[in-house]
Amino acid sequence: MPTRLIYFYSIEFGFRLFYIFLSFCFCLLISSFNIYNILFFETYPFLKFASRKFIVTNVMDLFDVLCLLFFSKAVFFVFPYTMFQLYKFNSSSWYVYQCFFFKICIKFAFISSLIVLILIQLLLLPLLLQVLTLWEIREDYLINIFVEFRLLSYLKWVLTFRYLISSLCFFVFLLLLQIWLLMDIERVYFLIKHYRKMFIFITLFVLFLLIPPDGFLQIFLILLICIIFEAVFLFVCYKLCNLNFF
Repeated sequence: MPTRLIYFYSIEFGFRLFYIFLSFCFCLLISSFNIYNILFFETYPFLKFASRKFIVTNVMDLFDVLCLLFFSKAVFFVFPYTMFQLYKFNSSSWYVYQCFFFKICIKFAFISSLIVLILIQLLLLPLLLQVLTLWEIREDYLINIFVEFRLLSYLKWVLTFRYLISSLCFFVFLLLLQIWLLMDIERVYFLIKHYRKMFIFITLFVLFLLIPPDGFLQIFLILLICIIFEAVFLFVCYKLCNLNFF
């Protein structure tokens, strides 16, 4: 009997992987038909405040740009479907409250990270790029320095910055909701109060291994992680005070 169950679950798991792969291929195909719209969407934060040109130093850079845009968009849009297939595959062995808890956590994390993604695309990235392009040196000095963006490097930096921040927010919101619903608030307060600095150090250490060596991005992540942990600690203190009050 266990062998038959393993066989049927393996077949179901293989079919769901095939559905995910098929969806990924369809996303690649749709992206190929809308490459100019995708390219405009990615360069919009830069073109929002200035009409500048991008440079391409190698013919293969165009091919790398296309591959980068195709795969990044395909992975982005197929990820919700992957979570859906994961939920459907595991729901047969879960209790009703576990299915409800999973759906609540995923929906909350998705909506929160999507809002953060929109804010980054419309507000943070244009402001950041505008500040960086103000470092040009014009005719008043002995040397003239003009800022020109290389298309491939620009897209790599923008995609890394945006997806890293949104993914970090997704897992942070997911973790916060689980802490809120499952863990004892006094234990959470004890862990954050005494091990907050260690958690910050471990998080920054892992992020610095994953992100490119960009000084501004690293400083921004340090400030962001510190603010997030301090905000979580303040939120836990507020909830603990309310529990003690009532």
